[in-house]
Amino acid sequence: MCMPTLDRRVQVLFDPVQYAALEREASKRNQSVGAVIREAVGERLRASTTDKQAALARLLARADSLTSEPIDWEREKDAFEWDLP
Repeated sequence: MCMPTLDRRVQVLFDPVQYAALEREASKRNQSVGAVIREAVGERLRASTTDKQAALARLLARADSLTSEPIDWEREKDAFEWDLP
């Protein structure tokens, strides 16, 4: 397995309670705090992409439907931004 090159540094400040929770989580997983944070960021970015893909699929399904009423583009835009069904 090839490890990606980590070449960007970011400084993030946590309050003592958050950082203690991160340390406990890292210890449970036998990982560094940085690895736990990178994993959480990766999960969030994947979820964001999935949400956008689902919203686009809903929009395209409505556009393809011959029986649907005309699309209210302002409502669809709001639904896309807020990821409403």
